[in-house]
Amino acid sequence: MKIIWESLSVQHLLLLRVVDQISKQLIFRAKFLLLFLLVFLESMLLIAEDEKKSIVLEFSLYDFEEAYFEAVDQLLDEHEKISGNRLVPPSAERVALKVNTRAGEGLSTPLNLVRATIQSLESRGYERNSILIIDYSSFNLKNAGFYEEEKEGTFYFEGCPVLALSSLKYFEPDWHYDSPIPPLLKDQPFNQSTDFSISDFTDYLDYQETAIFRKSFLPIPLLFEVDFWINLAVGLDDPILGVDGALANASLWNVSNHLRFLANQSTAAVAVAEILGIPELNQHLKLHFVALEEFQFIGGPFYNSLYSRVQPKLWMSSDPVALDRLLVDLINQERRENGFDELPSPNLQLSYASKIGLGEDSIDSIVIKNINEEQ
Repeated sequence: MKIIWESLSVQHLLLLRVVDQISKQLIFRAKFLLLFLLVFLESMLLIAEDEKKSIVLEFSLYDFEEAYFEAVDQLLDEHEKISGNRLVPPSAERVALKVNTRAGEGLSTPLNLVRATIQSLESRGYERNSILIIDYSSFNLKNAGFYEEEKEGTFYFEGCPVLALSSLKYFEPDWHYDSPIPPLLKDQPFNQSTDFSISDFTDYLDYQETAIFRKSFLPIPLLFEVDFWINLAVGLDDPILGVDGALANASLWNVSNHLRFLANQSTAAVAVAEILGIPELNQHLKLHFVALEEFQFIGGPFYNSLYSRVQPKLWMSSDPVALDRLLVDLINQERRENGFDELPSPNLQLSYASKIGLGEDSIDSIVIKNINEEQ
């Protein structure tokens, strides 16, 4: 019996050892699996975080003439490399450049930037007569130098058609942004410019209806008649918007009846975000440039040379919110250095635009990549 008991005890010990080894292996494997899952989840979170980053491409300019041609080519090449999409004529074989001439001749989209963009698009297959230049006021376009010649009622800039939205020829009654903001006499679209009269628009709009004054008509060429369009913005402060940059140029300055939104910051900010969020307008908007050849940090929305500064840089991004956030920081830096209060914070148009997915307004989510600094 003693021998049998000792044998059983040995077997019991062996069994315990086996169980212990198996348990250790299972625990090790469980720990390994848990560690693997933690590392995997962390990597996925890092990837997700990286995907949220908005990239702003920057080019350092050695002058404001020939350097633009080199800059635009390299910036567009870099965008094509990152996105995997070539900016070539796929269907309509037309493209548009939205310029900003609102602040006056001294602070309009630089002509050399427009020339460089035209040339770069030409090298990608677009004919000059299919590259449209668009802004709201024909008066401002002419003063900024975009009206060089006229042929059969159409104005051209170096062979490219120039479209002034204030002519009302590029709006249609079914395509508009309708806002509940009450209409006022001074807000009526025919009072916002001397370029046209009410008779120009009455062919298809009934001005007897009060509701018409709530409608801001959208630019049909940018909605349906181009393969894509590029926003060529400038940067300056604005008493209502805070900053007049990429967001405003792609939204408010693209529609009729836009002055009524400038009653206060909230209504302007909501209009900026909602207009640019319209799918038909946003779907063909590829890129935003912000020219820093000259920017204004106080005294806007009209040009004042005393408060303008020069940065030898050109910014480009698919994220207009990120670009405007960088502009806010740049303007605030100049304000601090010159003894002025910073812009009100937060900037509502940036906040609203980011909330509906138009871009990132957190400086931590913006990466500036200078593409020629190391060359």
